[in-house]
Amino acid sequence: MILYLFLIIAFFLFPISSIALMIRSWIIDERTSVKKVHVKIMELLSFIAMVVFLCAGFLLNDHGVAGGLPLHQLERTLHFRDAYATLSNDYVVTIICSMILSAFAYWGLKSNRGALSPLLYTAASVLLIANVIFAIVYFSHTGFGHYGDDSAGATPIILLHLGFACLIGLYAAELKHSANAFMHSAQQEEIVYSSKWLRFMDYFRQKYYRLPLLWSIAFFPVMLIVQLPLVLFGQRPDSFIRVFLETSSFHYSKLPAPPPILVPGDGHYLCTVSVRGHRKIVKPLRAGLRHGNRIVVNRQLLVANAFENIIEEYAPRTHKIIRRCYDKYGYPLSKHINQPWSADVVYLLMKPLEWIFLAVLYTVDRNPENRIHRQYSELRK
Repeated sequence: MILYLFLIIAFFLFPISSIALMIRSWIIDERTSVKKVHVKIMELLSFIAMVVFLCAGFLLNDHGVAGGLPLHQLERTLHFRDAYATLSNDYVVTIICSMILSAFAYWGLKSNRGALSPLLYTAASVLLIANVIFAIVYFSHTGFGHYGDDSAGATPIILLHLGFACLIGLYAAELKHSANAFMHSAQQEEIVYSSKWLRFMDYFRQKYYRLPLLWSIAFFPVMLIVQLPLVLFGQRPDSFIRVFLETSSFHYSKLPAPPPILVPGDGHYLCTVSVRGHRKIVKPLRAGLRHGNRIVVNRQLLVANAFENIIEEYAPRTHKIIRRCYDKYGYPLSKHINQPWSADVVYLLMKPLEWIFLAVLYTVDRNPENRIHRQYSELRK
């Protein structure tokens, strides 16, 4: 009896510890305090317990009776020999895959707090949020009436409840710590958002951090929804770079955009597009420097060059092959872009590639907008 009681306490200790970690994330800011060893051990043990509970729960759920099929009931005692599966086994593989990905996302956020690229941070946070929502839905789906039930279906439900309780506590705590790290980074960089809706979201976020504890807990889901677009779409180059790029000096950003002077035999068809297309379509941004000559650059050109810079940095051999092909065909193509409409067409055709380049940059680079804004400036050297 004592051993049985001990096992029950041990089982429920880990979910309680996870919830305690979640509450701790609102009280203690890990950026300003050293995490104690016992907290790290508690996090690790709670994570292991979560995995064990969920694996056992899903395994036992697999033995449940599929919906729509009859249960088996003993004729004399009227006890059921089996029970319905709480989750359809035809689709549970998708949920398991999502939870495996969320486990990697959890440790990715924890070990690289404040250092992930915007796209990876957003993707990891979305995975954690989605699994927390699924866990809450599962609790409402099954209810709590099976505790103390001796039926065959009680065990997988209790195990999944324990696992999902650990999941909610651990994931919510990490989302809070990651949100604090981003808020601190935004304050340090003094980011100014150009879009009205981003400015409104930033205003809400700043107000959120001044709320009393209970209100901040209540509004935390809303704050997460507000913060993710700020991370993904609110990227700006660091102040050190902006102080040069956002001037009217000769070499750097915001220079008047004169017609480009390109060296014969070294044509760049995207440069041609940025100056010859209609301004409303190709959207020239500023003047830049290419081989010592001033050219007009637009967002598409900067993104393409930043992508090339990434390839050159991580795969130099591949970059040489791409560069050779580009030099071979780029200049002949630029000769045919001699009308505004043809420049517009090339710009629109390049749009899908620009989005792919941007996705790669936001995935592999911690500060993608820094790299983008450095292109065609003295800061590129």
